[in-house]
Amino acid sequence: MTFLSIIIASLLAFGLGDIVDVLESDEVETALNVAESFGQASREISEVEEYYIGRSVAATVLNMYVPLEDPAMQQYVNLVGQTVACSSPKPTLFGGYHFLVVNSSEINAIACPGGFILISSALIDVTSNEDELAAILAHEVAHVTLQHGISSIDQARWTEFGILVAEESTERWGSDELQSAAGDYGDIVEDVVSNIITKGYSRETEYQADSLAAVICASAGYDPGAIASVLQTMSAIVSRSGPGFWQTHPSPEDRLAAVNTVISTLPQIEVDPIRTARFDEYISGSVTVPASTGTGVRGSSSTGGTTSPTTPGTR
Repeated sequence: MTFLSIIIASLLAFGLGDIVDVLESDEVETALNVAESFGQASREISEVEEYYIGRSVAATVLNMYVPLEDPAMQQYVNLVGQTVACSSPKPTLFGGYHFLVVNSSEINAIACPGGFILISSALIDVTSNEDELAAILAHEVAHVTLQHGISSIDQARWTEFGILVAEESTERWGSDELQSAAGDYGDIVEDVVSNIITKGYSRETEYQADSLAAVICASAGYDPGAIASVLQTMSAIVSRSGPGFWQTHPSPEDRLAAVNTVISTLPQIEVDPIRTARFDEYISGSVTVPASTGTGVRGSSSTGGTTSPTTPGTR
């Protein structure tokens, strides 16, 4: 195997196939050429790379939380989540959307790049109907659609990572070079985790996600005002300390003022009592599914369309 073939194999292993054409040129002969070629490409992160970065981010976050052991609730949240995702500006992703309820007393929801969305059981507890649940999930889908998580990666670090992969591939044989590059990839993952867990998104991105969530809800047949009603519930909570929502989000009051302007321009949709009854059944635990369906650790995915019991957003 030639040095060049090792380089190409290593880059493909990291999802960097769009650089292979450059590397296959007869002009590329040294590690310096490889690094320079990658730097000149100065390309954006692809959807495939976003998926794998997001998967790593989700795995890191799941080291902090435990999935809720309620197969019926996991299935229900995925059905509602897929419904709003299909009504978003980006209904299809490389690996589809995945929704998971984690068993946590923290009021929080986390949108990882690539469509991996986690919502705490405590946040579901503050919702009063399916429309409000849909609004929360639509907000997280909006973060994914607008690529707020992946855009937090510094472009210089991303380019540096690519150069390191190329250089390591020319200098070493076997798996050592991949392990070294994976360490640098891990730095990227840590950056994203820090931004979405510790620092949180900017006020502007949260306002954007709220606004788009309202539009998504209306498109899916849910009440766009549900996002406002959730924020109103949150604003009534007196104790606002600890990790999660209060640490990483603007105040509900500020978000309400911003999103109400958008909601006023959208069609008003009444909350369907059938959807609310279904929500109450799942929240109460009266709905069960066979254990063979799993706890939802992997969630459900959609790469185009989905169906659900009477399709949550419509009936």
